[in-house]
Amino acid sequence: MNELIEQIESTVSDLMRYDLESFAVKAQELVDKMIAVFPVIISIYSDPRMEDVREDALYWPGQLERIIKALESPDRFETLDVLYNETYPNLVELRGILTKRGILNV
Repeated sequence: MNELIEQIESTVSDLMRYDLESFAVKAQELVDKMIAVFPVIISIYSDPRMEDVREDALYWPGQLERIIKALESPDRFETLDVLYNETYPNLVELRGILTKRGILNV
């Protein structure tokens, strides 16, 4: 999860600097990483310690779709919004919850 959060930061940084060549490479790496990590994130919600937030598991598949669409879009503000204003804080929050509940060791 930490790698995914760092990958978002790095990808967004390249986009903000308008380094579109590096952004394109990192965006593809980000999608690949999310495709690998999101199923694990979703499965974590089946842990008994996550019972009170189990419905939040439904967010991640839809968010992955939004991310892919945003990355394919020419609207870079949409890309920034989906990656940095939605996905990034939700991953950071989830990491905190998982750490606090002893599911994830940071």
